[in-house]
Amino acid sequence: MFKRKITTISFEGNEIRFLVIRGGKAHSWRTKTIPPELMNQGLIQNPVSVGKIIQSTLKEIKAPKRVMVTSVTGQRSVHRIMRIPNIQDKLLEETIHRKAKQELAIPVDESDLSWRIITRANNQIVLYLLAVPNAIIDTQVETLRAAKIKPKIMDIKPLALQRVVNKKTTIIVNLESFSMGVIIVVNHIPILVRTIPLETGNLTDEAKIDLLAQELARTVKYYNESNKNNRLPEETVVYLTGELFDYPRLESRLDESPNLAERFSSRTPYKISLPKPPLEIPPKLSVAKYAVNLGLALKNTK
Repeated sequence: MFKRKITTISFEGNEIRFLVIRGGKAHSWRTKTIPPELMNQGLIQNPVSVGKIIQSTLKEIKAPKRVMVTSVTGQRSVHRIMRIPNIQDKLLEETIHRKAKQELAIPVDESDLSWRIITRANNQIVLYLLAVPNAIIDTQVETLRAAKIKPKIMDIKPLALQRVVNKKTTIIVNLESFSMGVIIVVNHIPILVRTIPLETGNLTDEAKIDLLAQELARTVKYYNESNKNNRLPEETVVYLTGELFDYPRLESRLDESPNLAERFSSRTPYKISLPKPPLEIPPKLSVAKYAVNLGLALKNTK
């Protein structure tokens, strides 16, 4: 797959991030800031205008359109581990849809459902269920249509981040200017996903880091108390992603001042690290900022 040319587009806060992969190497990238009346919190308000911005940016970076992968914001999506009887495959869709209506506090008929079977024993199927509002997907499709492109695959942000980290069991934190998130991954499945919008106001980057550290502690505590027989191992690593964990700035801070590391280590017993995707990354490319794009590029597009 790394021999192919892949163009990825992610929608984040008031930005659209573009990354082109050629021959397993990050070839070109660009970030466009979008006026809040056109896009807010990664949710598109004006598909036609945003589509024109996407179209012009793709021309700027000479992005190939043949294999196009885009991300949908993780906000308002629902992730759930679900258990159903071990039934025939032809009955799966109807059964999952009915079970989702019983368990999810969202309008299931207005959501796109996808799932992955985790285990299948004699009497039970355990699966990972993802529900994304149709309105979000439909608006993005309309936007891409306005840009005269048809994506080969649409993915969701937490799954892209899980893919770029690619660890069986791990914690991923994501810190952007307008949102923060914590993802707990078990058996390569994002078991627990927390995404929280940030009203920036007068918050400094350090204040946002403090808020994320507090949310990390709460999320880990909730998971461990809910899974006492499958608690996170002591050697679990916390991977840092997002624009505010920009690689050069972060590595400088970790080398010159332990403050950032201390803020996290004081709230979690786990080691902190940075993703290392199996791609050739130019020194000027921020892996933390473009982590979602890199995860999109690693998705199987055959």
